[in-house]
Amino acid sequence: MNTLYDIWYQISYAVQLILAGSIVIIFSPKKEYWIARYAVSVSLFTGMSFFLNYYEDKIMRVVGYVGYWTLFIVGVIVLINLCTKYNYKQVLYYSIISLAVQHVAFDICEISDSIFGRIQFVDVIIYILIYGVFAFVLRKFFSRMEPKNLGQTDLVPIITIVMIVLFVSVMYKGNSFDEFEFSWNYVYYRIVDALCCIYILWTQGIRRLSEYYASELDGINKAFLIQKEQYRIRQETIDSINRKCHDLKHQIEAIHHMDKETDREAYYKELKKDIMIYDMAIDTGNEALNILMMDKGRYCLDHDIQLTCMADAGSLSFMKLEDVYAIFGNALDNAITAVEKLEDKEKRVINLKVLNQNNMFMVQLQNYYDGIVSFEDGMPVTTKLDKENHGFGVKSIRYLAEKYGGTTTVNAKDGIFTLQILLPVGK
Repeated sequence: MNTLYDIWYQISYAVQLILAGSIVIIFSPKKEYWIARYAVSVSLFTGMSFFLNYYEDKIMRVVGYVGYWTLFIVGVIVLINLCTKYNYKQVLYYSIISLAVQHVAFDICEISDSIFGRIQFVDVIIYILIYGVFAFVLRKFFSRMEPKNLGQTDLVPIITIVMIVLFVSVMYKGNSFDEFEFSWNYVYYRIVDALCCIYILWTQGIRRLSEYYASELDGINKAFLIQKEQYRIRQETIDSINRKCHDLKHQIEAIHHMDKETDREAYYKELKKDIMIYDMAIDTGNEALNILMMDKGRYCLDHDIQLTCMADAGSLSFMKLEDVYAIFGNALDNAITAVEKLEDKEKRVINLKVLNQNNMFMVQLQNYYDGIVSFEDGMPVTTKLDKENHGFGVKSIRYLAEKYGGTTTVNAKDGIFTLQILLPVGK
């Protein structure tokens, strides 16, 4: 055990699994300090592999072949779990997907080596191609359609891979196949094993692809509904303006004939409030945000809330309309809920800024609040009693921001709540 080849032989299987798991980690939402977590888990994984293979005969007598291979599966699970924000079902899902990809590459290499002889360069090319395809598919479809609610249709087929891998491994250790002696039985055996894994990967890929296109269709439908809502709001606004303009000359005449200054002042404020409907037609440069500002602006006007907006959102075109609607809608709803509780009407103020600076999109929403804001994992905890059905507004904002490569921070200090979102333009 003093050559590099001997050392590589002890850790090669673990390295293959680590590389497959690393592809998943690259395209997944990562935990804080994930690089340090990754370094620790990789070191432990390779160390475990070296130990297991160095004392293989003794360990086999204790845990058996099934236990031996299970330890490697656990290594992948620990790697992905430590570095990503996935729940335990998602970790299991992607761990087995990674295992299947490694297994396909290994099977194809074994088939090639059995027929044409072992050529290390060819084996490396095979792994690069298989892992490259995996990375492409993961980035294009899987990472866009993360399996949040895994059910039997997802977990049962991929768990079957584990059973296949264990069964194949036990068969391999228990038969008379010799890696240095050509055997068609061994080739057939590897072909069947690879086809089983490819079939599971193919079905999962088709499922994610179907969900992706379903999501795209849903997005188109939501965009259509947003445009429809925009037409309705604008039509209502125009009708309201027409009514105000029709009555304006009579209202001015009524003010002229009022004797009491108090009556005149009260009527003037009411008239001013009616005319303020013009200010709600803000052109932010983004269709979905325009709708929201008109809709929320009318609500704030009716509930004595001052909503100000300074927005240059034309560059938000890289985001889906429904995502823009969801981010700003949740943010404004939370702010409105907070200021409505304030008895001091002078503090019922919401300020929204949307700026584009140095290819970074900055969204800042500030409002007054009363009471104590508690935080958990950097996010405010809902004050409503029904915590199972509430408190997801800011979490939804953070998820959507991360979807576009952005970050979300919240701060509550000196009675002012600040929500800030940073988005790289075009991501």
